[in-house]
Amino acid sequence: MGKRANPMAVKAVLTYDIKEAAAALGKTPATIRSWIKDGLPVMSSRKPYLISGEAIRFYLRAKYKAAKRPLRPSDFFCPGCGGARQPVGMTATVWPMKNRTVLLKGVCTKCGGTCTRMISKSRLGEFAHRFQLSNKADSEP
Repeated sequence: MGKRANPMAVKAVLTYDIKEAAAALGKTPATIRSWIKDGLPVMSSRKPYLISGEAIRFYLRAKYKAAKRPLRPSDFFCPGCGGARQPVGMTATVWPMKNRTVLLKGVCTKCGGTCTRMISKSRLGEFAHRFQLSNKADSEP
């Protein structure tokens, strides 16, 4: 089960009780109740409480948008520290991913772990001005 619920898993025009919403989103009823305490609007004039599908979508999108932390142009994300960090010596290794993206990997200045940043291949020149980039093949023994 994924960490985040897909807002599109619920129909915007329907209403759900707590168990139905939990089943549709692949979460537990306790999770839905905690979202209600956190601000998910419900129709509470009678029991069982009903939740509009549109309200669930809006709540989840707002919750996920608030959790995003954009990186500055000179930062990578370090999962060990849980934040934006610059790589040691401003050096990074380029790992090709799919047709249009590459993964930049460096060493975190704070914890020494691997910090990464996914970018478009079209932005590689922009990052080459800030960082000393080497290809994956060059860094392997």
